[in-house]
Amino acid sequence: MSTETPEVNFDAPVRKAKKKAKVAAAKPTAPFPGLTRTACAEACNAKACAISRKPYCAHPTKGGLQSVDQGDPAALKRMQAARDQIDVRLDPDRFK
Repeated sequence: MSTETPEVNFDAPVRKAKKKAKVAAAKPTAPFPGLTRTACAEACNAKACAISRKPYCAHPTKGGLQSVDQGDPAALKRMQAARDQIDVRLDPDRFK
């Protein structure tokens, strides 16, 4: 029984790697980059929350909007966008 190994040709032409096109820095598609179910957005700091735009945390799973801001349509839109981003849904039977 004879095992033959294939011959290796070191003179074979070398294929050049294709150059990858430079990708421009893409804008984040999420309205609040860095926002997860447990972490606040990158834009949040001690002076203001990215969702409430006030000095309190309005993270959807941590506390939400305060009652003062429940009537602000812009804040409600930001809250809904944050909920959609982290896939948090309100239970319609919660308060029954």
